[in-house]
Amino acid sequence: MKFRLLLFLSLFGIMLFAQNTTPLEDLSTPQFASPLYDGFSRNYLGAEAAGRGYTGAAVLGSISGALINPAVLMPDSAMVFTEIGIKPPQNENTLPFNSNYVSTTPLGMFGFSGKAGSRFALAALYSNPKSIMLESYSILINQGAWIVERKPKYNLHQFSGLLSYKAMDNLNLGIALNSQIHSIADPLYLRTYDRVERTRYALRIQPGMLYRMGYVMVGASAILPAKIDWDLRYGQYESTLPLEVTGGISFSKENYRFSGDVSYINDKAVDSRFSDRYGLHLGAEQREGNRIFRAGYMYRSNIWDGMLKIPENTANPDSSMFWDDLAQEMPIRDNQQHFLSVGLGYLFKFGQINISAMQCIVGDTRQTQINLGLGIKLNTFMRKELPPSY
Repeated sequence: MKFRLLLFLSLFGIMLFAQNTTPLEDLSTPQFASPLYDGFSRNYLGAEAAGRGYTGAAVLGSISGALINPAVLMPDSAMVFTEIGIKPPQNENTLPFNSNYVSTTPLGMFGFSGKAGSRFALAALYSNPKSIMLESYSILINQGAWIVERKPKYNLHQFSGLLSYKAMDNLNLGIALNSQIHSIADPLYLRTYDRVERTRYALRIQPGMLYRMGYVMVGASAILPAKIDWDLRYGQYESTLPLEVTGGISFSKENYRFSGDVSYINDKAVDSRFSDRYGLHLGAEQREGNRIFRAGYMYRSNIWDGMLKIPENTANPDSSMFWDDLAQEMPIRDNQQHFLSVGLGYLFKFGQINISAMQCIVGDTRQTQINLGLGIKLNTFMRKELPPSY
């Protein structure tokens, strides 16, 4: 009996090991546009929100949380703003030549926000929610005398129009129309040196609400799913941009504010082999005069990890022997992440400056991100008084 039990457990363990090591192939979305790379490619935009654990679903105020929930947009005055994001490279040590994942677009956001009467607020902005490039996937040819460098790149450029409406004294409703341009350049395919570039468009609609009860606010928002198809010459993909839902609560009293969000992304709709992604966000703020100190924590769950088979040109494959020496698979690390974040806001006469830093402290994908944001009130440019003459 003990022998049979031991044999069963051994076979079960072998089956689990075999399941975990089976390479993933035939993706339903292009490789670097896949949520498998979100552990590095995702940009957490809004320096205020990033400083407090990327919470914002129930924090009324500026544009910083409006990409999380458009109903929270209620700026004090018309403002033009910009933000840059810095992400250090992440090494992919399974590839030769010291390959790294890098982010190629430092501009995180640019736009303006303002009021339209006593009940409406609006904003228009450009943002870069995702960016990644592998630098590089190199191919040695002519007995190593020459190198062909491949630098596959994916960028998501987003142009958003946001509207928030104060439906009642304690209820805000909002909507964002996110026009997305998905851009892919030089995607990886084995047995071809061809460099393909493609862009695709998708409209993502994002409704939201915010309810106030004294010191407490409760908010929720959802980015609705959309379809996007790709023809990359050597691969065709019928992809889904998944549903994303965020809900949150905040408590504010005197100079302190505490906020918490939960998030959900239906990544299983992208590929049935993936798991859905869940997130927990916690943040705190303290205001002292014209300075605001922030700190936070964020957790994001894993959706899949293992080896990913690099797609291959099967239409007219190059038969050169040099391809035989290349890795046919690439690792996808466990993308579960635990972040800590800190931030500082400085308010001055003509606007505000915000800085935040996020660091993954537990997880295989150790992403680091620094955000620097500047907001200037538009009435600064309309001041009638002349500067002093010298």
